[in-house]
Amino acid sequence: MEKKNFFKTFWGGVVITIAILFIAYFVWSVMKSGGITFAFTGPDEAKAGEIKNFHLVCTNNSRVVLEDASVDVQLPAGIFSSEDPTKRIISYNLGEIIPHSSQEKVLALMITGEPQTAKSIEAVLRYRPKTLSSSFSRKIIKKILISGSVFRLDLTHPQQVFSEQVFPLQLNWENLGTETFDNIEIKPEWPEGLVVQETNPEAVSEMGKVNYWSLGSLGPAAQGKILIKCFISGQAGETKRIALSLGLKKNNKFYSLAKTKGYITLAANPLMISSLVNGEGVVNASLGDNLNFDIDYQNNYSSSLRNLVIRTKFTGDIFDFSTLKAPQGTYSSHLNTITWTGGHVPQLYVLNPQEKGTLHFSIKLKKDWPMESLAQKNIILTVETTIESSNIPEQVEVQEIPRAASTNTIKLNSKVQLVPESYFRDAPSHLVNKGRLPLQVNQPTELTIHWKIKNSFNALKNVEVDTTLPLGVEFTGKIAGNYGVNIPVYNPANRIVSWNIPLIPAGAGVIARPYEAIFQIRIVPSSSQLHQALNLTGETHFQGTDAFTQKEINLTYSPLRSDQLTDKTVFPGAGIVQP
Repeated sequence: MEKKNFFKTFWGGVVITIAILFIAYFVWSVMKSGGITFAFTGPDEAKAGEIKNFHLVCTNNSRVVLEDASVDVQLPAGIFSSEDPTKRIISYNLGEIIPHSSQEKVLALMITGEPQTAKSIEAVLRYRPKTLSSSFSRKIIKKILISGSVFRLDLTHPQQVFSEQVFPLQLNWENLGTETFDNIEIKPEWPEGLVVQETNPEAVSEMGKVNYWSLGSLGPAAQGKILIKCFISGQAGETKRIALSLGLKKNNKFYSLAKTKGYITLAANPLMISSLVNGEGVVNASLGDNLNFDIDYQNNYSSSLRNLVIRTKFTGDIFDFSTLKAPQGTYSSHLNTITWTGGHVPQLYVLNPQEKGTLHFSIKLKKDWPMESLAQKNIILTVETTIESSNIPEQVEVQEIPRAASTNTIKLNSKVQLVPESYFRDAPSHLVNKGRLPLQVNQPTELTIHWKIKNSFNALKNVEVDTTLPLGVEFTGKIAGNYGVNIPVYNPANRIVSWNIPLIPAGAGVIARPYEAIFQIRIVPSSSQLHQALNLTGETHFQGTDAFTQKEINLTYSPLRSDQLTDKTVFPGAGIVQP
């Protein structure tokens, strides 16, 4: 007879019921007289940079001893423990808490962050009643509003400036708190078109841009200022936002303590200059192209401007300065700059109100500029033209002499080449061509056709190569090569072989392995072709788009001929059909 499981019997059920009632009574007794309370108290608001004390209190109002009690405090980004700023989780072992007693821990935290933002601190209490094997936990989230900062950070700036002008900024800072702060930095957020020319004290620059100022250690009442000289460009009526943040640098991360910002509106510059290259402000150009520049300038002040100087500066390695033609200008090879003054352009001696003028020059890009590395990828050339007067108009209150600028941007098109080739002996392709040479009437001979793409400065997208096979030439279906994600295909209905490549990276075939499609054809000469060379393919067409300049590329190559094989082991006469 099979023995029953005790817990499935009547008395087993009674035992389970009694155990459940006992646990329920125990839980009730624990909760009686207040049970377990856990509090996380402290200020609801703090200023960035302040150190505030927070209290963690665990009270055992039950009749049972609590064992293995502990508290874990999870600190969010921007809040640090004064004892150990590197810790993100602060743990306290409370041990045993006897009935009707409490344990308290005081946690000193430094608060950082931008004003009117909030931080959430999470604290978790874990404990085990002595008479149970199970553990319990309670979680409390403490929210703190950042109401301000212990630092004063003020930005002084003009409300309105002329576009293409230089203007000053002044940033004042002061530690109003009682703490000493280490590794203090000020980080800027510059708008597009703003260029920092000078700063005092000197800033730390990266990639040619002012990245931050290092203030080091700042004690109570420490103060200072930063003077900044900026050049700004943009459209008249445009508003530019400038923001600067003062904060702590910890573990290579920046934590804000104070932030200030200002808005500057650009006004139309009374001294106007504009420049076009080949009739446009931004152009795409290829190696060897000729660039024709037209510079227009005008004085829109109500008084005359004297001793104006116009300068054009070239930035980039591809200009061929031996082709420069600037009849009225003086070129400096040291500065790569053309300068026009009143000596050659008398109008620049005195430019009266509303008076305007035009200058012309031209230059070509180099015909040959071999790609040697990916540093030559996505090249942008710039030509900046400035005009500057030596006098300040009396009716205008400005700190700088009248100045204006215009910039032309030239994107370099990729240099692309398709190399169609033909072989009879083609061991590297791993395709074996059968048949014999010279070609013979009604005798099949196999050849391999190669399409090799050489691409230089920019990536290409949506590339397609195709050709039509003449009558008497068949596609065998054998394919090889580095053809990418799409294999070349043959459509017997229209006899077209086509190859599509979604993307070809810059440098493929020049400094990296080329994209190459290889396919085999079979030719059977007819008697009507006796003593003639055969077309192996029709015209080969290449089309695609320069992914950087968006230029559409369309190339056409002549048919491949049997008497002009790329295979140098075959004499040209072997491609003439014999009886």
